[in-house]
Amino acid sequence: MAERFDGVGGSLVWMGYPFMPGGLFCVFFYLFCQADEYSDERMRQNFLENYSLNITEVARFVMIPYSFDGSIRWKDLCFLLIACSLISSHYLIIFYCGIKMHRNMSKELQKFSVNHGNLQKQFFRALVIQSLGPTVFLIIPAAPLVLTPFVYHMINQNMSIQTGWLYTFVGIFPPFDTIAFMLIVAENSIVIRRE
Repeated sequence: MAERFDGVGGSLVWMGYPFMPGGLFCVFFYLFCQADEYSDERMRQNFLENYSLNITEVARFVMIPYSFDGSIRWKDLCFLLIACSLISSHYLIIFYCGIKMHRNMSKELQKFSVNHGNLQKQFFRALVIQSLGPTVFLIIPAAPLVLTPFVYHMINQNMSIQTGWLYTFVGIFPPFDTIAFMLIVAENSIVIRRE
């Protein structure tokens, strides 16, 4: 399968691929999460209390899955389902490729020396750790924000979520990624010194 993506055309496909889900997310976000009278009315008091701002003076996109009467706001729910399916499909691709890579690597490593096999295992470990970084610092912290409106509606409570803590997790991600890679490189340098 990898042969299909060789050459300049294949490289362009791989470079353009990350823009596809991001672009889809942005388009659906723009289409389904536009502010309307209901969302402005629902968020007006919250904005006034927390930020001392009139909501109509702020650029905003709002996702409120339920109306005051408990009926479903289908546009917002559609966006949520599309966003979750985009993320889920990418995790399925990651898991599939990771498992396939692990199986192929296990077979191929038997042909190499022990030292070369250990080095390849370290690279695989680095890849796994760097794949977990975005999950731990971006996806998992955002999940409660996405699911909270449903839970609060079920228990009939109002909510006000301050998202400052989320920015802390997002800010931790770049150093984590670098530090994780440096630790793997440090492990490689220990192996090289032993040789």
